[in-house]
Amino acid sequence: MTAESEDLSRRGIFVRTEELLPVGAVTEVDITLPDGVGFKVFARVAHLLSPSAARALGRHVGMGLEFLDTEGGGLEALSAYLDNLIEELTPPPRMLSSTALVFVAEPSRPLRERIAVALEGAGFTVEAFHDGAEAYRAAAAQTPDLLIAATAMPLMDGLTLVRTLSVHPRLSSLPVVLTSDDPSDLTRLEAFRLGVRDYISKPFHEEELVIRVHRIAVSSPRGSAESAMLRGNLAEISIGTLLSLLEFERKSGILVVLTDSEAARLFVADGRVVKVESPRDGSARERLMVVLDWTTGEFEFSGCEVVGADELGQATTQLLLEHARLSDERRR
Repeated sequence: MTAESEDLSRRGIFVRTEELLPVGAVTEVDITLPDGVGFKVFARVAHLLSPSAARALGRHVGMGLEFLDTEGGGLEALSAYLDNLIEELTPPPRMLSSTALVFVAEPSRPLRERIAVALEGAGFTVEAFHDGAEAYRAAAAQTPDLLIAATAMPLMDGLTLVRTLSVHPRLSSLPVVLTSDDPSDLTRLEAFRLGVRDYISKPFHEEELVIRVHRIAVSSPRGSAESAMLRGNLAEISIGTLLSLLEFERKSGILVVLTDSEAARLFVADGRVVKVESPRDGSARERLMVVLDWTTGEFEFSGCEVVGADELGQATTQLLLEHARLSDERRR
């Protein structure tokens, strides 16, 4: 089969294809990168994203492949190539002013330990707990920089934990990242309504979690107010007006938009919308046009560094003009 991907790391790749192999199957993967460089590696199917799950998560149907380090399999050459590419493309990292303290609430001991090892390897101080109640008591005694919590936990689940934190006078602004194996969009909607800073679906790579945690930690260090945080109602300010403001100010960050039944995340880099995540099918531009039609709901913008490919390829002003033209055509 031939498939496309935008998710490639040293550990694996997610391929967009409706021809799904069974989990655990081993296959040879012939990777051709945009610059024409090619690699052959062996990989095992780690997880599948079915059509229903893909719609709920705003992703493409496909499967995640975990690379196997076989003799002569080409993985070492691929890893070296990606290391060099990342070094060339990645801007100098923003350093934490001090070691950030991260609390992890995860009932699965193996996953809890994997998360802790990955974060500690990235320079964070980590304290791990097996349920939300334990994590809440610890946070009340010592405020962390960030809390990572699973949605499904004994005694106190992740959503209940977020609600409890929101009414605590000292913990109401604590950044929270939720991890979930619930494929429905309803849980993600509820999480963003409660004010979580990020939502990661299981299974996930530890590298991805570390990147997201670092992004939040450098933008909201302990003891300071959250930076570039803007909340409001779509009845008072439209998404188009908000995007125009972000473009004028050349802001970077993530804009979360919530309606009664849908949620979307718009990634903004230097004022340009570069990526759109939503349950809708279609290209990034088509998903943006749908979001721009929303007139009721809430929004929240969090300032942070945004890196990655520009999936829309147009300035915000051009996209807003295109949306206005499409709206006029519909009315006629």
